[in-house]
Amino acid sequence: MSQEVSSPLTGIVRPSKSVVRRISQAVLRLSTDSDDTIFRNTRRIVLEWISEKAGRDQPLPDEAWEGESFTTRDRSDTQLAEAVSIKMEGIHYWGARLDDADDSVARRIWPTEVAIEDANDGYILFGARLKCVTHGKDVPFFPSIPNVVRNVISAQIARLDGHVTSVDPWRVDSEDKVDELYSLLTNPNRRSEVFVFSLPNGSDIDTTVASAENVAKCTAGVAHTAIISIEASYMLSDRLGKEFSVYDGGVRTYRPGFDPDIDRLFDHPLALSSRIVEWGDRGPSSFEKFLISQALRRSVSGPDTERYFLSFGEIRHLSSEWNRRIQRDAGSTDKDLLALAEEEITKLTNEKKELQGLLDMTEGEKDQALQEVWSLRARVETLLEELKKPGHSNDQKIPSDFEGFKKWCDAYISDCVIIHPRARRGVKKSSYEDPSLIYKALLLLRDYYVPMRREGGSELKKAFEKECSELGIKESPSGSETSQGEEGKRYLIEYPSGRERRLDRHLTKGTAHNDERRCFRLYFFWDEESENVVVGWLPSHLPNKMT
Repeated sequence: MSQEVSSPLTGIVRPSKSVVRRISQAVLRLSTDSDDTIFRNTRRIVLEWISEKAGRDQPLPDEAWEGESFTTRDRSDTQLAEAVSIKMEGIHYWGARLDDADDSVARRIWPTEVAIEDANDGYILFGARLKCVTHGKDVPFFPSIPNVVRNVISAQIARLDGHVTSVDPWRVDSEDKVDELYSLLTNPNRRSEVFVFSLPNGSDIDTTVASAENVAKCTAGVAHTAIISIEASYMLSDRLGKEFSVYDGGVRTYRPGFDPDIDRLFDHPLALSSRIVEWGDRGPSSFEKFLISQALRRSVSGPDTERYFLSFGEIRHLSSEWNRRIQRDAGSTDKDLLALAEEEITKLTNEKKELQGLLDMTEGEKDQALQEVWSLRARVETLLEELKKPGHSNDQKIPSDFEGFKKWCDAYISDCVIIHPRARRGVKKSSYEDPSLIYKALLLLRDYYVPMRREGGSELKKAFEKECSELGIKESPSGSETSQGEEGKRYLIEYPSGRERRLDRHLTKGTAHNDERRCFRLYFFWDEESENVVVGWLPSHLPNKMT
């Protein structure tokens, strides 16, 4: 597996214990036919991939190639391959799982789950989900998609968000294609990001500042990648407006829920060509890795990502239930049915052990990763302790003072709202008369602002504005308040270490700037790389050129 996941970008070194991470997920729709050919061809592509990975020392059994259920391990007992096939009530499921041992990292396994479903709705659903299970040293790695996804896309017409996708960039160089791109961008049901690479002035269709080809190949089945010609970029600007255009070698990321009439510029960020050239340590190649990791991380983030196709465990459970029903109808004894149930319990127990490792999952990719992961762990542990107490309630606890402020933040908001040490110092010496509002404002950021920034869309924006109104809080830029003198420096913080960032947004309530008991301010910025809020100061008003 090490060939597919190699470059060090994700992962941190920590004490030896089981760690499970979701790496990527692709969900595609394939055109179907009347004789089941597409289903069988797709299944064979998956089996050929499994055979290449797990069948080097032990070929797959004949029943595998006939589309039946099977289980096999290689001679070293490290490569597990299994599949389950089930036909019931007009639906055909076939699911497979491959546990691929890492060639270079001891006790690291890459489980890949694949599902194919024919529900007789005109399409075949294909899904692939990659995880990483580490039982020893957590060596850094770069995320990827399994090669089987590219193999399936290359073999037939595959659709992502209803749009035909490919392992190569989509060339947008005519008015019809601009119309098609506009339709994809504004599709309210789109779940995947769209990366649009523009051409530098005077360039041709094959020259982009960063490699669109590499991004398209590495995000196939997860995101859309397009190269837009200079003429077509003008047409797109006419449709979207100049504020959401992409031009002169820049690359814009259009996130799901895009609505040019109500969205803000930073909801769908533009990377200018000059910025791409200086990106990270290696310029364009670092930028490509940023886009790839961002797309793959989003494919497995959110509470509902696993509902788009059945997991291998769910398909296996359906198969067991179906087999028990068949055997019961056929008059099997209670002893036979009990044996089937015990076998299912054993398999579910093993799956539970793997899912337990998800408590330790981290998606950090930058310097602050270690801090965020251990903060998340602290939050989980605190919540577990709360659950053990008698009379536990699910109601959110809002403290009435600042005692235990850091512990509360670690427990309830640290997975997406980072409190800078300077902000903690501000709270410690605060005389603000309503401490509960501070906690409510932080929950406002966690529950409404972060989802709005991560996912975009008018509904989340309206929900955030409604919550602000109910709390009597306003959210606005802080840039107009700052100056370039000594006061302006107070709006800068170092985050992560060695990098200066401006607190360009704030939450406000009250206008008595000189009375810290009645004036509330929370200064923060949105960190695009980690997709977290970073709070740099609260709860008092920072001095500016007007005060």
